Amino acid sequence: MIRLIRNITGFFLILMLILSVLFPVSGISGTAAASDTLLMFVGEDLEVLSIASRRREAAWSAPAVARVITRSEMDNRNARTIAQSLEGTPGFYVNQTERGSRIYLRGIPDSALFLFDTVPLGSGVIKSDKMIDFETSLASVKRIEVIRGTGSVLWGPDAFAGVVNVVPKTGQDLQGFESGVILSSEEYPGEVFLNHGMNRSDWSTFLSVTGRKDRNQDDPLNVVRFWNDGITPEPLETRYGTGSPDNSHVLSVYGNAAYRNWLTLSMRVSDSTHAYTVSDWDRNYFWEERDDTRAQMYKMEMSRNLTPDSDIRFTGYYTRLDHDQTFVDRSFDRDESSLFGEIIYDRSLFVSHGLLTLGASWRRDRYDRVPVWGSFFPDLLQPANLYFLPVVDSIDVKNDLGSVFAQYRHELGYLEVWGGVRYDDHDRYEDRASFNAGLAWNINNYMFKLLYGTGYRTPFARQLKEDLNHKLEKISSLNAQLSWKSNDTQASITGFSNWIEDHVIEDRYAGAGLSTPNRQTLYGVELELDHRLNDRISLGGNLTFLRNSGPNERYFYNDYSFIDDDGNLVKNFLELEHEYGLGPDLMATLKGAWKMTQHVTLASELRYFSSQNLYYPIKDELRSCGSAWVMDLNLHVRKLWPFDLSVFATNVFDNDEVIPGVYSVTHPMPPAAGITMGMSW
Repeated sequence: MIRLIRNITGFFLILMLILSVLFPVSGISGTAAASDTLLMFVGEDLEVLSIASRRREAAWSAPAVARVITRSEMDNRNARTIAQSLEGTPGFYVNQTERGSRIYLRGIPDSALFLFDTVPLGSGVIKSDKMIDFETSLASVKRIEVIRGTGSVLWGPDAFAGVVNVVPKTGQDLQGFESGVILSSEEYPGEVFLNHGMNRSDWSTFLSVTGRKDRNQDDPLNVVRFWNDGITPEPLETRYGTGSPDNSHVLSVYGNAAYRNWLTLSMRVSDSTHAYTVSDWDRNYFWEERDDTRAQMYKMEMSRNLTPDSDIRFTGYYTRLDHDQTFVDRSFDRDESSLFGEIIYDRSLFVSHGLLTLGASWRRDRYDRVPVWGSFFPDLLQPANLYFLPVVDSIDVKNDLGSVFAQYRHELGYLEVWGGVRYDDHDRYEDRASFNAGLAWNINNYMFKLLYGTGYRTPFARQLKEDLNHKLEKISSLNAQLSWKSNDTQASITGFSNWIEDHVIEDRYAGAGLSTPNRQTLYGVELELDHRLNDRISLGGNLTFLRNSGPNERYFYNDYSFIDDDGNLVKNFLELEHEYGLGPDLMATLKGAWKMTQHVTLASELRYFSSQNLYYPIKDELRSCGSAWVMDLNLHVRKLWPFDLSVFATNVFDNDEVIPGVYSVTHPMPPAAGITMGMSW
């Protein structure tokens, strides 16, 4: 069975490449008819997304709990990163640690699959490393598509609690040049970008170049050396001192070129350095950590219309991630790469009332020199430690994945039903099947959706080292959403339950280990409301309520080891447990936009987070992070001068309530102000 799936997948991928090369233009004359038939579910909604069914369609009617963050919304809020764009989105909590943003979706950390132009973003083995901060520029981005709920049938592993797809611009979105500069008191000197788009005859092209440099304003350092000769730690007299972390920078390039409707080539390369200060649990010792990342992505897409009612598409990509992480004065380098090919066949059935999607894909992932910590690093920095360095192992993993999947959608008057199945054959991990089913009932201005799906995520780094046959974490998700819209108002209420089996979590601390497998149930309600009072004023808001039922997370930490009388190594394990950490269990957002004149808009956003606890990984201690209100303002001026201008202020209330950090609690970014200027020509 395993060989059969791989052979079938490989055969179809090769066949698609041959057909696309031999017959690249045949069938293009039927594009309009085929597109009209196969896009029958789109409707007239301007909020269009493609990740719910692998085809462009309206978020309102998509077979998912879906939302689109438009370019206009990002500009009004002056969002400068993917993480900032997701702040205030129902179900999402963005934990801003010193290292970067850690995403909780419906109470599950590191559970969303992040894509850039449908290609996975960030690390495949370090789940919290998603490259959703300044490493990935928004200068080239047209919109961000969001699905809350598992998406494994169409997107495979790690589409666990949701999917976020960042959609870049093309030559059809920009004719000419677009440039801009961002200056902020928080990250002086700031960011610059230059975009160019062209759409001529059969070709369209787009190119974006972004550069950024930050002056670090983190806490000063008092631990400046530690690793010494690699055998014993640095002596105390030279271990401690004073210093400050290095500055950070980003340079990224994205481009795409499309020929007619059948061939698209794209690439993205970036080089970034992010230096930051972290501390131990009691915030007595501060040291520098630094992430140096070089990322590459090369992608090819081809499509052909076979008949007016069917088409076939091929997607292939290669990605590479070179990551060096420095702890005080020693670096650990990690390399990751993925080679992927996928073929999808769509066919409209029953006089355009049904849509059948069939697909097969193959992917090879390689992870080289992935560090796995066996000791709790921060505690070893203290003066009491004169002899021991942390235990750090590295692992190399290669996994081949062959997949087949199918989904069918059918319209029955006001009712639409669908169902799908996927089988993933892993070379190194446990094989898995995923399912989904649902219905959407659209009557006048109301839409009711009922959805059920299953999914799973691939192992954490420590799982790969300890037990290659570890059962993969599985999620079963049930969603019910009732939406209503009119010309000026749109509202929805969504209830959900997530049942997680074989749940493990890799702690955020180096070396504390994995929790023992358990079952967790998370459920909640999401409320959304957007209303336009008049032509000048719009208001909106949302609420997210979360609850959890399940056992405590249990860890076994190797606190010390010794050699017995027979010469055997004996490890002593300390058993620790704490409650499941779902982040804030209540989140709220209030937002408003006042169009003061034809050219000037004032936008504000107020966010609330309830309190949460942070647990010490190797002792029975916790830190409480209180509730907080955070407010941002942005004054946006369009088309009044030759350039557009935004004047923004963040954290206006100067919220200083501590939040979870990398090894301990940390403080949020202080109030900051800045300007964004951009012009097109």
